[in-house]
Amino acid sequence: MKYLKRFLLVFIIVLTTNFNSYSQDKDNPWLIAFGVNAVDFYPTNVNGINTTDGVGSKWFDEFFNLNDHYNYIEAPSKLSIGRYLNESFNIELSLSINKLSKIGNINVEESILLGNDDLEESISYFAVDVNSNYDLNRLIGETAWFDPYLIGGVGFNSKGSQNGISLNSGAGAKIWLNNKFGVKFQTAYKHFFDDGNFPHFQHSASLIYKFGGYDEDNDGVYDRKDKCPTVFGLAEFEGCPDTDEDGIPDSEDECPDVFGDKELKGCPDADKDGVTDKLDRCVYIKGLAKHNGCPDTDGDGIIDQRDRCPKTAGPLSNNGCPEPDTDGDGVIDKFDKCKFEKGILSNDGCPGFKKEELEAKLTELARSILFVSGGDVYYKKYEPQLNEIASLMKLHKELRFQIQGHTDSQGSEEANLKLSLNRVNKVLNYLVSRGVNQFNLNVKGFGESMPIAPNDTPEGRAKNRRVEVKILN
Repeated sequence: MKYLKRFLLVFIIVLTTNFNSYSQDKDNPWLIAFGVNAVDFYPTNVNGINTTDGVGSKWFDEFFNLNDHYNYIEAPSKLSIGRYLNESFNIELSLSINKLSKIGNINVEESILLGNDDLEESISYFAVDVNSNYDLNRLIGETAWFDPYLIGGVGFNSKGSQNGISLNSGAGAKIWLNNKFGVKFQTAYKHFFDDGNFPHFQHSASLIYKFGGYDEDNDGVYDRKDKCPTVFGLAEFEGCPDTDEDGIPDSEDECPDVFGDKELKGCPDADKDGVTDKLDRCVYIKGLAKHNGCPDTDGDGIIDQRDRCPKTAGPLSNNGCPEPDTDGDGVIDKFDKCKFEKGILSNDGCPGFKKEELEAKLTELARSILFVSGGDVYYKKYEPQLNEIASLMKLHKELRFQIQGHTDSQGSEEANLKLSLNRVNKVLNYLVSRGVNQFNLNVKGFGESMPIAPNDTPEGRAKNRRVEVKILN
């Protein structure tokens, strides 16, 4: 009885322990169990087994009446070994011994089991059973540390001189203390098909140990599933280590010895600028990736540590500081040919023409260009004037110009209007070929409508065949 009480005590301790999921599986396919057993004939609905009132007992009557009905010995009395087959089934071979002193409420010495006059207080009991266990977790869902199961199998049973083959069925549960050890409680009903053997329940409680899995590095991940079988690791990384404990396994961690960020493949970034510390030339100052993690406050392409004017953009040639512009005309001194006098960029910092002066100069040059009478061809000798016009327009590329064409009165008015447009288009094409922006130019023909000299003399008509330039803005 004391062994059963000890097993009940173990059971209470087990229930108050913090468990994990340690069920038997293919990594630990073998299981050995060592414990005690008790044989009970009373609650089996057998004729001849009566209650104290003389009424026949029924199924499961007084099922837990250890003192009055259980047969057990005060010593370990059951040994079994099991083998994992698959997620649903295990098979188990067990050996058990016992002493039978009562058949229900009848003492053995009063029973007919002995079949002779030699009355004894008990007879020996020996059983060899082969049972298949079905894991109920497959039906009810994973229950972590608790593995209930159903039993089915056969057994050879010897009671004194009486032997018989039993058909076994029942249920049990394994309760795991850790990934190797646990306890098992089981009850099996043994049914016989001959009249010489009484059916009975055999209850047992055992300590269990599973084995057969190999874990070279002792990290709790068996070598079959361990991607790093010779190095102690973590189950969450399939047995591989995470030395710096940053949640990234060493095999994927570019900085395995230093806690880092997942976004940077396990490397640290102290200033959070997206550049890992091992590549960051300014580890504790937030900067830009294109400058290897160093800042460039003024955006001039020179990092602050090398910029003499880190908050004001300037060229590398002046150490990051702005170039001087003495006259403040927007043209720095080294390019300003008139650095003490405000000018314009197109004239290298020197003053340009006023609009009125420029328009007068352009018109003076344009009027000197004469065309063949009745045609849109100018004389080649006037190309220097056209070149000078082009230079002045490029110098003042911020302005827009209109090229105006005029003719003498020879011919029809309609023909002269067309001729004037042809002439100014010739001039426009030439200026564009010399680099003047064509979007700064437009043309207009006036024909014979605006003479500047009388048309009744050859000299006057030559002056009227002219081009003029006007500034539009």
